[in-house]
Amino acid sequence: MVKVRASIRRQPRWNRTGWPLSEVRVADVTRALVAATVVVGFSLLPATSSGASPGAVVRGVPEPSRDGPATALHIFAMSGRQFGVTTPVHVLTFGGSRYKFSIDLAKHAVDNGVQTPSSMCRTTVGCVAAVNGDFFNMTPPGTPDPADSVGGIIRNCVLLHTPQISHQQVDLVSQTVSQDLNWSATVDVNGTGVPITAINQELPMSYAGVHLPLAGTLLYTPAYALRTAAAVGRMTFDFVHLGGGTSPTRINTTARLQLVARTMRPLKVRPGHVAISTDLWSPLATLATGAVVTLSTTSTAGCDNIGGHPILIDHGVVASIDPADTFLAKPYARTAIGWTTSGRTVVMTVDGKDGVSGATARQLVGLLESLHVVTAIALDGGNSTTLYATGRVLNHPPHGRERPVSTGLLIVKNP
Repeated sequence: MVKVRASIRRQPRWNRTGWPLSEVRVADVTRALVAATVVVGFSLLPATSSGASPGAVVRGVPEPSRDGPATALHIFAMSGRQFGVTTPVHVLTFGGSRYKFSIDLAKHAVDNGVQTPSSMCRTTVGCVAAVNGDFFNMTPPGTPDPADSVGGIIRNCVLLHTPQISHQQVDLVSQTVSQDLNWSATVDVNGTGVPITAINQELPMSYAGVHLPLAGTLLYTPAYALRTAAAVGRMTFDFVHLGGGTSPTRINTTARLQLVARTMRPLKVRPGHVAISTDLWSPLATLATGAVVTLSTTSTAGCDNIGGHPILIDHGVVASIDPADTFLAKPYARTAIGWTTSGRTVVMTVDGKDGVSGATARQLVGLLESLHVVTAIALDGGNSTTLYATGRVLNHPPHGRERPVSTGLLIVKNP
């Protein structure tokens, strides 16, 4: 298990209106919104009251329009009892162009350990709220924890990390979900294409049900916090990126790389460089120092994409839930994001204790559908579930403390 390092802040907090958060009233906030003096708009929406079963769309909470206060950030608690959920449920919604999702990496690098979502938000300009991101690999206690994400990460059109395994993904811009991350990268070596197996991925890797050997052609950029993989029979080729300020793994572009060195030792990628670790018999081994190759990276997954599991709803169709998957069939604390028919974003957390309380995947679907969500995916849950807003953690993490995680989804105000 990942050791927790940050406590929930329970002391009273003040928002930008100047009132303690516990004393904010709807009328007060409405006046503040009209005066345009607050960054976050709060609306205490009613909890749903219909007795509909999971899967039914509950009309108790009308979907806000795109105009007026609907573009603000609304935070509220709702009852999940009609779906069999007895623990607290917190919801954050926003629409329009005032806010957007921003993917954050722990300590601003791939495989650089863990960090709490609240810390990510507090250290990011324009951040008003945050939730935990994708699942990640946890190392045994007492060992360094790079926290390699299970899924892929594309941020600002740059492919930062490829999936460990087949893993469901969400395009945060197009508001669509997919069964895997669509991507490819190829190095052209004197007319011979050398496919890249993984980008910025920790290998070898082994944990419950997953065993990934050190194999293939692995590419690393300066965004990777660790050293490159090394082993007998492998060599790392150090290239300087000739593309100036653009990232070498920006999707749907081609980068020019010039070989400057090679080594059989682990290598920390320097700024402006790219490292490729591969077998000694790779076509890369034929290159002389100073040779130039091209790297083509392609993807149709959009410019901001992160992993999750499972897909809950896809364009109004409820996904099938595997009853043999105990993580989905039993109650757990949950984090999910989704979108309504009008494109309004919904972020939801459900408090719980592993296998004892919280929500099953099917109950989570019912909660989301009651808010008119038509596309949704679950993020990491259990001890990782965190919703930070208004200067504090709103949910109650299972162990009473906010767990540091590998990635976070921040809600930031557009410039």
